[in-house]
Order: sequence, then structure tokens, then C-alpha cells
Amino acid sequence: MDEIIFAVENVRKKRRQGAGYVLHIHSLRIARGEQIALTGASGSGKSTALDLLGMVLRPDEAEVCTLNTLAESVDVGALWRCGDMDRMAALRLEHMGYVLQTGGLLPYLTVEENMGLTARMQGRPEGFIKENVRALAVQLGISALLKSMPSTLSVGERQRAAIGRALAAQPMLVLADEPTAALDPVHAEVVMELFRNAVTNLGASLVMVSHDLALVRKEGLREVRIEVEAGDDGCVYAGIDDRRRI
Repeated sequence: MDEIIFAVENVRKKRRQGAGYVLHIHSLRIARGEQIALTGASGSGKSTALDLLGMVLRPDEAEVCTLNTLAESVDVGALWRCGDMDRMAALRLEHMGYVLQTGGLLPYLTVEENMGLTARMQGRPEGFIKENVRALAVQLGISALLKSMPSTLSVGERQRAAIGRALAAQPMLVLADEPTAALDPVHAEVVMELFRNAVTNLGASLVMVSHDLALVRKEGLREVRIEVEAGDDGCVYAGIDDRRRI
């Protein structure tokens, strides 16, 4: 049986927009090394689901929300209930990498400094950081850009550097919010292949939000779709149900 690193059951998030919106994650299991694409219509709550997994958005209810690291099993729902934000921040720093749609590189740091930032915040040795950054730069095809500033890079190069930053600290779970949305189809395919290969080489799990079903299916990610329906009360109800993993 696959080792489950993140188990979520009956997690809900409500938003007040119009008549209301409710995202209900009935069940989602993420296995070690697995690569998942969260898909669904625009506004269905893909980014909301990602933020819940990333422990940056407080759920209204959380029956089961368990993060299994190599050292311990952490009840994230209990951390939300007691408001232990510092513990969740420490878990994110130690075990997760995040890739934004637009990269989110710090403009006053070089590519090399940006890529090593998270590992440096973890307190990793400089030798470890430099070795990992340079190895990732080779995998991502940006070795010649390590001393460059973000403002001199193309959109695709910035995304590769952002991917490198997310992976350089060797997280067990990588979360990516539409990482190729700003790229044309040709460059999106190239960056996606480099991204997935780097995640695979690391042995990490990947949960990626995407609207590009063709690319998701071509790359062979496991698709988890957010289904949406309008209730009689006018509220929008969105749901994720991945019970085949239970």
C-alpha cells in the first residue's frame, strides 16, 4: 500500500461571496512520490484547496487533516483549532515547497540567491545549499543564469528559478498554483516536463493546480477534479472526493 503523507477528510471552507460558497474536501489522500493535478472550472476553488493543504488558509471544519513526515504524524486540524501558527509555519518551511503562478522571485536577489533562500531559512549549511542549487539549475536548464537578476529573465526562466527555489530545500510535498499559466503552450510543456522530472528526482509529492487538461493528461498526472453545483439556496457548493484511496 502506498505511504500516505497527507490525509484530508471532511474539511470545509466557506466564503461569503454572493449567496455564498462552500468547498468541501470529502476525501483526499496524497501518497509519497505521487503527482496530482487539481482541476475544475474557473472559480471552483482550486487555489483555495491548495491553500488549505499549504496550511495558509484556516478551514471552518476539519475532521481529519494529518501530515505524515518521516519523523512524526501531525494533526494539522488540531493545530488550527488551537491557533498554533508558529508550528504550522515551521512545518511549511521544513516539509513544503510552493510555486506561484508568476514565480514570486525577490527582485533584489540573484537567481542563485533566490533559489537558495528557503534552504537558507532552514539553516542548512552553505555547501549543501550551493550544491543543491547548482544541481537543480542544471536540471532546469538555467545554469548560465545563476548570477542574473530576476528583471533580466524571461517569464519561463523566472518560473524555472521559482521551481528551483521550491525544490532546493528538498521538501517532501510541492504545491504549485498554475505554474505554467503565464507561458505559451510550447514553453508550458517544456517547463512542465522539467518541473516534473525535478520533482521525481527529488522523490517528492506534487499537487498542482491547473486549468490545462490537455497538458495534465499528456504529462500523466493523476487528475483530481473539483465538482461544482448550485444549491437551492443559491450557494455554490464545490467538492473533492478521492475515496478510492481509502
